[in-house]
Amino acid sequence: MNEDPIQDLLRALADADAAAEAPPEIELRLTREFRSRKRTRTVRRLAWCASAAAVVLVFAATLHYRQRPPALAAPAAVEEVVTDFYPLVNPAPPFERGRLLRVEVPASAMRMVGLPVHAERLSDPVQADVLVGEEGLPRAIRFVKFETK
Repeated sequence: MNEDPIQDLLRALADADAAAEAPPEIELRLTREFRSRKRTRTVRRLAWCASAAAVVLVFAATLHYRQRPPALAAPAAVEEVVTDFYPLVNPAPPFERGRLLRVEVPASAMRMVGLPVHAERLSDPVQADVLVGEEGLPRAIRFVKFETK
């Protein structure tokens, strides 16, 4: 016996519990729950990263737009062609009101949503409409092209 009775008691308790194990179904359940929570955290992190990237993109585009003088009205023979809206937040929170902002962004923004862009054109400016929710977060983007008739 050791001089410290508490250590003796703890050692005896550890020896008594050494053979005790949780049933396999409990271990399986705990493992599934742990993996499920890990996936949920990963999805949340990706959603936050995508939202943050979209906010930075809109902020940069807004700064760029404000630095340029307003363009003159397009001639009547020019037709505006737009893409579908691409969501910037996934999953999208409820949307009631917002604003549609026309901004100029680099063509690389088109590649971010899966549209093809030649490598030599990535820095070219393109027009885009950004749907901004009433809370100030960008919700969706569509790209605008002007064609002459």
